[in-house]
Amino acid sequence: MMLSELDPDEFTLFHLTTTYLPYQEFIYTEKIINKFFTNFYLKTLLPELFHTRKWSITKRLKQPLLLGFVDEHEQKPVQVNSNQDQPIYNYPIRLHHHSIIASRSTTTEFFMGQVGVNTFNRYSSKFMTTDLKKCDADRLFYASKMLWKYPEHLVFGKR
Repeated sequence: MMLSELDPDEFTLFHLTTTYLPYQEFIYTEKIINKFFTNFYLKTLLPELFHTRKWSITKRLKQPLLLGFVDEHEQKPVQVNSNQDQPIYNYPIRLHHHSIIASRSTTTEFFMGQVGVNTFNRYSSKFMTTDLKKCDADRLFYASKMLWKYPEHLVFGKR
């Protein structure tokens, strides 16, 4: 799907960043955070948007298009050896998502009302932070920058 080919009279693009709460010393994998996001989107957000858990063809055609990509960022360095004279530090990886949402006119008002920081936290106890911004099609390059390392990207909705 080429986002730049979408009709701007029908679609408005948003960029949603979601980070996840750590759980003890557990390191989340791409598969795990993709499951977190999928559950949030399919079981919570879409039913909230359409006030139903039943999906007709008409409702499916009104759903936003969503592309979700895993990204990583560095945290504080952690000493990985016990030698205090020659410490070795490493940066643990924390995975998060960048999602491009192509909202159809039926859902754009909802997403415009959610623009900002932590406006989606109420939808998932797994979220640490969320950030929604209006964007253009070029934002896809930033969102998908780690696709080479995390190829299992998420796709929801039909064009």
